[in-house]
Amino acid sequence: MTDVQRRATAAGFLHALQTTPELYTEWNAISKTDYAAIGALIQKTMGLAQAPSVEDLHAMAQYIDAHLGAQVSAIQAANADAPSHVGFITGMQQNS
Repeated sequence: MTDVQRRATAAGFLHALQTTPELYTEWNAISKTDYAAIGALIQKTMGLAQAPSVEDLHAMAQYIDAHLGAQVSAIQAANADAPSHVGFITGMQQNS
């Protein structure tokens, strides 16, 4: 993926998590260290031709953490079980 594609995918997936409770539930059930499952969910949700690579997931997590904090905070406020640190969306770390 290009950097533009990564940023757009990250922002779109984050928006979908924020506005679609069923997607949040599906995402939350996946181990945040299962990169293949996280990538497959992002692929399915965003209609991508292929799943993001681990490198793509790392870049998307960094972009979200650096630029989309308000959206992450909104998801965390709405979901008590949401992870609360770096890698929130794409699974770089898990709060457990």
